[in-house]
Amino acid sequence: MRTNPRRKSTVCVVVGKSLPLKGPAIPLLCFYVGLQLSFPYYLFSLYHSPTSSSSPLLNESLLPAFATLTEYCHSRIFPYGSYGILPYTQYGLLPVMQLASVGGVWLIEVFMSYVSATLALAYHEVDKKGGVGRVGVGRIKRVVITIALVLAYGGCRARWNTWEGADNAIKGGTVRVAGVWLKNTMVVREQLLRHHLGIVMDGKEGPEERDWEGEKWKEIQEWVLEDIEILREEVAKEASAGATIVMTPELSLVTFQGPGVPPSSPLSTPSVLSALAKIASDNNVHLGVGIGYNEPFVKVPNLSKFTETVLEKENGMMGVESNRFVLLSPNTVNTETYQPEVNGPQPHNNVALDYIKYNPVPIIEGPFAVLGNKTIPTATVPLSPVQPTRIGSCVCFDMEHPWHVHQLGLKTDLVLNPSYDWPGLNPYHARITAFRAVELGSSVFHHCQAGTTVGYDHLGNQLGHGDYFSPTTVGDGCKPLKPEIRCRPGGVVANLPIKGVSTIYAMVGEWVPIVCAAWTARVVWGKTRG
Repeated sequence: MRTNPRRKSTVCVVVGKSLPLKGPAIPLLCFYVGLQLSFPYYLFSLYHSPTSSSSPLLNESLLPAFATLTEYCHSRIFPYGSYGILPYTQYGLLPVMQLASVGGVWLIEVFMSYVSATLALAYHEVDKKGGVGRVGVGRIKRVVITIALVLAYGGCRARWNTWEGADNAIKGGTVRVAGVWLKNTMVVREQLLRHHLGIVMDGKEGPEERDWEGEKWKEIQEWVLEDIEILREEVAKEASAGATIVMTPELSLVTFQGPGVPPSSPLSTPSVLSALAKIASDNNVHLGVGIGYNEPFVKVPNLSKFTETVLEKENGMMGVESNRFVLLSPNTVNTETYQPEVNGPQPHNNVALDYIKYNPVPIIEGPFAVLGNKTIPTATVPLSPVQPTRIGSCVCFDMEHPWHVHQLGLKTDLVLNPSYDWPGLNPYHARITAFRAVELGSSVFHHCQAGTTVGYDHLGNQLGHGDYFSPTTVGDGCKPLKPEIRCRPGGVVANLPIKGVSTIYAMVGEWVPIVCAAWTARVVWGKTRG
């Protein structure tokens, strides 16, 4: 079969715009993805039975097992996790998405592969007169029954687990979550990347490497202080409109500490947390903030040779950062509720949750990122007089790692997910979080800088939506990846259930890839013995 070169180039362009790669890395990645997608079919050609009538069920099960196992292994070794796997193409098809509550996205992969493989086998059994024969008819019947069962399960789950309107609706009501954007986040982030990575972006150099009193560092300080005042105004506005939780995107604010930074600085970590705690207390809201704790004049330890080569950093890198999501309560949080053994030392009495991003983005973030929380902390928050709500958080790229997020399944009702995207990911990255919501049985509020903000319930229903670059909210002056324009859209609100549901996936975890691995081993061993 001939390959259309135009199609090849289209794939390379799409991949190049989605991921932060340049040059030969793009065609190499396309080659790897093509190899990964074709490998299950190669295995199928080796191990399927030529005499299909003797083992029709065996033939039908091979491709689903091979494809799911390959996709799972790929997502565990691929630097970008599960980004781009086939199950995410089913976004919006709610009955099919409900399979994730049983076996995660991997069960969706099994379903997709089974339907396509079985129909293809039935098609190849059509004789010259147009008949499909007894085996082909049996295959078609099984496909129809499988599709019917999946749609029935998805429909029943959506009906019985609804939280609004139905007689058997989940009790407890909803919580109003508001996401706000700040003015200077993108321009501050661009300057810090110039500093951390030591590169020139758009022909401009970063701030002075070791001079806190330098002109560019002072400019960054002014921008961050301005954003804190903007946050104060935005929180007051959303609180007066009825919001119980107000949050910002990933890295919307930064603090500075360590050698070279005076402890008395208004942007020291204790000073910023005190200011945020006062905002939460004054407005009686829970305030979730994506913060980067920066030590700008500390040399990055243990920089790998690969990173040194890619970033051309022979003498190492300067500046480390802890990418956090901090949830501040309007009231003092006691130590037992805070769980310091998971969260780490409580940085302020009002901090209820302190999560450090566990999966930094390779190359553009990984080299200078502080190691995050392997065990994800949670906070029990009294959002309702009826029952408390269990809140957890994952930051941006963590959502591409379902085996990491899985641990929230049995201990959260609501997941707050601050993120930071670029146009090539928009809105694909936001849609991935819908599958995490179904897997966990929890609502998810995905609030994104330079991307799509969306709220999902535990069924994957979209309950709130806003786009950072939408001209309806920011006007025509907002351009992607032009920080100097300082886009600041209006807030996005979602009314989300305060109570989640239990799912089989949350209880059992990655059982589907294990079954696929066992079946693949059985087939390969049987073929070898035969």
